[in-house]
Amino acid sequence: MPRDPELKNECRALQRGIRDFRTIGELRRSPGWPDLERRFERLFATPRRVEAVGVPTARAGAGAARVKAVHWNIEHGNWYGQVEDALLHHPKLAGADLVLMNEIDLGMARAGNRDVTTDLAHALGMHGVFAPLYLETTVGRDDDAETAGDRENEEGLFGIAVLSRFPIGAARIVPLPSPLEVQFDLERMYGRHAALIVEILRPGAPFVAVSAHLEVHRTREHRAGQIRGVMRALEQERRPIILAGDFNTHTFDRGLWHAPIEGAAALLLAPTSLLSRRLRWPDRGHSRERLFEALREAGFEWDRFVDREPTLQLRFDRLDEIRALPPPLEHLVHAWLKWAERRARLRLDWFAGRGWHEGRGETVTGLDGPGRASDHAPIVAEFG
Repeated sequence: MPRDPELKNECRALQRGIRDFRTIGELRRSPGWPDLERRFERLFATPRRVEAVGVPTARAGAGAARVKAVHWNIEHGNWYGQVEDALLHHPKLAGADLVLMNEIDLGMARAGNRDVTTDLAHALGMHGVFAPLYLETTVGRDDDAETAGDRENEEGLFGIAVLSRFPIGAARIVPLPSPLEVQFDLERMYGRHAALIVEILRPGAPFVAVSAHLEVHRTREHRAGQIRGVMRALEQERRPIILAGDFNTHTFDRGLWHAPIEGAAALLLAPTSLLSRRLRWPDRGHSRERLFEALREAGFEWDRFVDREPTLQLRFDRLDEIRALPPPLEHLVHAWLKWAERRARLRLDWFAGRGWHEGRGETVTGLDGPGRASDHAPIVAEFG
């Protein structure tokens, strides 16, 4: 399907307009910033829709009262073929009514410059909506250069998406408070976190689906603040809601001077059973993520829609705190922490619901890890 040339041209112009500024403060003090800011607001406020090709078919044996939903952080679509194949053929993922996705690219070299939302929607015979979160000025981080090869970005966007077997009604993007300096100054991308809220027009029983990807660089209170923003946007909603996302519930407060010391102490010194419980039950205990309290106060529940299996194996080579060390010390720390890395298995991905009478959820194993479909495991749940 042909891409929107105006979108591509605008994204490339915006990339050129910001890439030479070293910090977001420098960018905002520049004479051209007021015009760039207006253009960015227009870009990020616009959900991009995909209509299903043909008529999506109901899954075999599906009851009208139950919705099968999949959530997956797909690591941009760097391994797109594996993601598509899993959603089409994996016995626990195939035939979903609803697919909520985090880290999904539009015109990034690392994912083959695909419009990943459109490609997946067409492959699955579903309707879709994509919400851009950030405009990249590089090919990315970590393993992205490997999958980008010698390609350059086209649109250079990544964001979140919702795919639905049922028609999609109104869609809106709700900006969330975000670590702008970290994202721009260190990661070289401009934008903000957001939640994508869409009406799912299931015949006779419409509901609302929400995809959100919370930030990872700051404290538990910052993530709780983001969820409170989502809850405010849903205050007046009376229909059932399915909320899913990578909430980055790692239970550590990053960005503080003492955070690396406290984090290393927990990963190195805590008994394995206690560390495992902390990382797999981040809604409980002294180190709990306060965002769950915000969910509960707004009438959401999550226990019956998830199991407690990990969805991400932490890789220390992806942590800014480790990469900031001098090379000799970095090498020493890597060797020292290698065994601890195997213990750092995190529950980051969640379903939560409001207005449902029953449900169950499961983490799907075998699709995550280096060279596999994503660094995150997908999760699946039924809502009824």
